Amino acid sequence: MEGSIHRVRQVLQGRRPDRAPLFDLLRNDAVLSHFSGRRLDFDNAQEVVYRAHGAALDATRPAVRLPQPERCETLPDGRTMKYLRWTAWQAPRFYASPEEFAQERARYVETFDAAWNAERQRALDEELAFFARDRHRLGDLFYFPATRGVGIQPLYTAIGLEQFCLFMLYYPQLIDDLLECSALEAIAWCEHLPADHGIEAVFVSEDMASKNGPLFSLDWLDRHYFPRLQRVIAAYHQRGILVMFHSDGNLMPVLDRLVAAGIDGLNPLEVQAGMDPVQIHNRYPKLFLSGGIDVSNLLPFATPDEIRRVVRRTLEGTGGRLLVGSSTELNQEVPLENYLALHETALNFTLD
Repeated sequence: MEGSIHRVRQVLQGRRPDRAPLFDLLRNDAVLSHFSGRRLDFDNAQEVVYRAHGAALDATRPAVRLPQPERCETLPDGRTMKYLRWTAWQAPRFYASPEEFAQERARYVETFDAAWNAERQRALDEELAFFARDRHRLGDLFYFPATRGVGIQPLYTAIGLEQFCLFMLYYPQLIDDLLECSALEAIAWCEHLPADHGIEAVFVSEDMASKNGPLFSLDWLDRHYFPRLQRVIAAYHQRGILVMFHSDGNLMPVLDRLVAAGIDGLNPLEVQAGMDPVQIHNRYPKLFLSGGIDVSNLLPFATPDEIRRVVRRTLEGTGGRLLVGSSTELNQEVPLENYLALHETALNFTLD
């Protein structure tokens, strides 16, 4: 939409834009068809998906996905990869014993070298080229590229949370070493960005909470996670890049720690887990927020009038520092008229 990049920059800089910017990932056939002006199918998916994001939103982040046929594949290691229309799920790897995991991952740690090399440079160049292609396809829309954090999420999702917790118990130093390797890679990535990298803000995903609170003890996080997060964020800041931190779930018990680590923004504000955008804004007025409109119950099941009331109340309470959108991504369960209620309310809401 016209003025989207400037509008989002205003929010990131702590200023009030002309209206509340719209932020989301659109994975909803009806919404994509409506805003692109074409019925979505597999043949026109790239054109329709990117055109709809540019027409409907002021900001987005990866992954801007295309619909895909549903199927299952067997990976070379025997695990299953299941593809649904808008998402994919990979079965975690199961080890025969904690010792098998320790032997494999200890070899990785022993051979890890943080020194920059041609392979890492080539990967960085390819990543920046991907960001540039996505930006070009999206048009005048602010783009938060997805980049590296401490790496706790990819580590536990690869092997499953239950195994991860078991290995934390059996091999605490190895888990710590793996997180350190990941943090060093993130810092090196920042340090080797070209001078003209053009990245204003990044999306760092570190899902670390459920609806009941953090997945790990505060003591463990204080010793192993937050000091590394602070180092990684400092590396982004050194390159003039703001960090929008993403985690589903209830982050209220660790929000002080996240802010102290240096995050600039927070996403997606899972309302059903207790992440109230107005409360968070009042507590941390310098933090920019994105998401904040419940997509678990409100957007799929409420009436358009109910949605309008919630969106207005949220925008009023967050003082213009909200990139308003669904509390994760706009999925197939949301009726078109309900998303239009959110969208039109944001477009018509002006900040005094």
